[in-house]
Amino acid sequence: MDASDSTSSSYLHLGFDDVRQWLADEAAGESVTQQFQQLHPKNNPIEIRNQFDRVAAIEALMDQNSSFYIRQYNDLHEILRLLALEGSSLYPEDLKVVHNVLEQSRVLKHIYQKHPADDAAIWEEDFERITPLLDIEKDILRIVGPDGEVLDSASSTLSSLRRKLRKSGGAVRTRMADLVKKYGDSGYLNESQAGIKAGRLVLPVVSSYKHKVQGVIQDMSNTGTTTFIEPFEIIELNNQIKTIEIEEQQEVQRILRELTSRLHIHHRPIQQNYKMLELLDYHTALAKFGKTFGCSIPILSDDGSFILKSARNPRLALQRKVVPLDLAMDSETNTLIITGPNAGGKTVALKTIGLLALMANAGVPVPAAEGSVIPFIDKIFTDIGDQQSLVDDLSTFSAHLSTIIRILDQTTSQSLVLLDELGTGTDPAEGAALARAILESLGAAGVKTVATTHLGDLKVFAHEAENVMNGAMEFDQKGLKPTYKFLAGVPGSSYGFEISKRLGLPEDILKAARGYVGWARDSMEKLLRSLEAERATLSGLKSDNTDLQRDLKMKQKRMDTALESVQKAERKADREAAQKAGQIITDARQTVEQVIKQIKESQAGKENIKEVRGTLDQVEAELEKVIAETEEPLKLEKLSVEEITKGLQVTVLSLDQVGVVLETPLKGKIMVEVDGKRLRIPVEWLGKALQAKEAELHSTTVVNVSDRRGSSYSLDLRGYRAEAAIDELGRFIDQAVLSNLSLMQIIHGRGTGVIKKVVHEVLDKHPAVKEKRIGGQDEGGAGITFVELK
Repeated sequence: MDASDSTSSSYLHLGFDDVRQWLADEAAGESVTQQFQQLHPKNNPIEIRNQFDRVAAIEALMDQNSSFYIRQYNDLHEILRLLALEGSSLYPEDLKVVHNVLEQSRVLKHIYQKHPADDAAIWEEDFERITPLLDIEKDILRIVGPDGEVLDSASSTLSSLRRKLRKSGGAVRTRMADLVKKYGDSGYLNESQAGIKAGRLVLPVVSSYKHKVQGVIQDMSNTGTTTFIEPFEIIELNNQIKTIEIEEQQEVQRILRELTSRLHIHHRPIQQNYKMLELLDYHTALAKFGKTFGCSIPILSDDGSFILKSARNPRLALQRKVVPLDLAMDSETNTLIITGPNAGGKTVALKTIGLLALMANAGVPVPAAEGSVIPFIDKIFTDIGDQQSLVDDLSTFSAHLSTIIRILDQTTSQSLVLLDELGTGTDPAEGAALARAILESLGAAGVKTVATTHLGDLKVFAHEAENVMNGAMEFDQKGLKPTYKFLAGVPGSSYGFEISKRLGLPEDILKAARGYVGWARDSMEKLLRSLEAERATLSGLKSDNTDLQRDLKMKQKRMDTALESVQKAERKADREAAQKAGQIITDARQTVEQVIKQIKESQAGKENIKEVRGTLDQVEAELEKVIAETEEPLKLEKLSVEEITKGLQVTVLSLDQVGVVLETPLKGKIMVEVDGKRLRIPVEWLGKALQAKEAELHSTTVVNVSDRRGSSYSLDLRGYRAEAAIDELGRFIDQAVLSNLSLMQIIHGRGTGVIKKVVHEVLDKHPAVKEKRIGGQDEGGAGITFVELK
């Protein structure tokens, strides 16, 4: 097997042939279809990156204008060869092919020029090469019809000749109809209508009466019972028709030669337009493929970095839902060893890595998330599947080893090698030793290698060696089934005994097998399972940590709400007492923020989490005390599960805000929408909603500080006189500046427009105002002005 055979084998094993055919199916032109069917990775990383940039630009154009697409078109190379010859003549169907190319290239250029975009600038020079030939297009449409016929309108002479043909043909048919009736009534004809022989109208005369009809015998039936006679009476008319037909054909040829001569003058622009259409077709097919398979444009690395984010194998994705592959190999890591149980997804992961590498190096978008990084490779080599050959008298081990020997001879530091079940087919100890030596040789040469194996010695090798990384396919120990998730940095157990037990292997056999496996091997497998269980525990602890942070943020929101109550108290109660309460809230918030910071910066264990929750309880107790002192007591009644229905307006006690129930309770929790956000909270947090108070006529100020960056003031000036409105607005802006808020809204109403005019005059002159705008239809319209402060 030479290098080319190896490449073909890799394409087949990895599924690249399927990708090539999918791309070919997306192409509109025959020549581009053939390009995709013979697609190979490119040798120049600059060329690959340039192609990616072009595909991204095409995607942008397609998103901006749905008319940017390419219809099917025929190959133009042979027609262009004829056009290059002076005096040549194209057929009508050839002219239609030329028209299709000219029209599409012109329309695509118009779309590009009409909708320019910075991200499509890479195509600017190419579109400049397209030369619109609208006059030629019009001439072709004037001469050639939709079915490829030359139209009467092609010339006045042709139109006149065809009128004569129709008139003469009508005269012949009328005269022949008279003769058919005459001789038919006399019983001389075998049929009741005229026939055509050698392009001439004839009468089907009974042979025994042929002397009764004067004319020229054109033919006779096989049985001899019918003689086909062209009557003398219409021979002259038929001769006239034949003459007109000859003249018509000569005129058609003249028209086609004349039009072809015009095309000959524009041979080079037509050829350039066709090349551009092919180029656009190629990249448009890549963009359409990318949209079909949910692909992204990968980053091509020169240092061997390999990062796959939510990668999917397109062949599997067409058949079923697949678990995405996340993988990261830095530039220093040359070798990845993937372990895990049979049918756990090792080979699928291997093929996905190889296929996406092939696609990226061929300039094809890959089915992975944005930010995926794939290295530039000069060659890819695979040893996947059972290669036992009865013809060549090779065992499985011999076949694998022969392939690996050829791989070792041909790889470079920029090659990618994929080895499936490395070291199998011989004694496990010898197989592991050979496999390790092979991986060390490839790694020393800087070759990027990914191998799957069950050999425990290779797991240890990956753990101890530099520039080698362990990886495993996750296995659900409780359900005894694979999850198909890739875990980086850890080896995986084969779970041979567990799977065998699940499949029904007798316990006595399993017991004997465990005794044979050896203490060291059994200990290592137990260690691997222990590590996986520990990882699962850490994952659960991380989840607890996340829940705690969510709890902290919710309590912080409550503190923000309490702060709002303090600000209200400043206007109603003793200022000194309100300031004291505000300081308590501020201190409480700082405490929570410090706790959050500690949680994020440390690996919080269960004891830490318990301690943090105690701290939170103390803060919350202080908070409840502040709320009681600064707000009027709320008479809220808790709701029972039976009272809660979809659409009910409720008060979320923990947030002290009104929300709407979105669904019926489930397992003690419920979905509620509060201030445009959906929350799943315990049922016991809900109380009956208070009746909304009637709005006061005087101005009201509302401060939302749940998110400092998005805070806003609202001032209602309806009913104010101009002078009072100016004073109130000035105080309002000053208070907003002191509160470090960025947005506010002024409600002035429509009315006579006096208050609106006064408001805008103040805003235009105030140094703290950055800009203002009238509200949209869904924001209050002309009755409200939104203001952004500096």
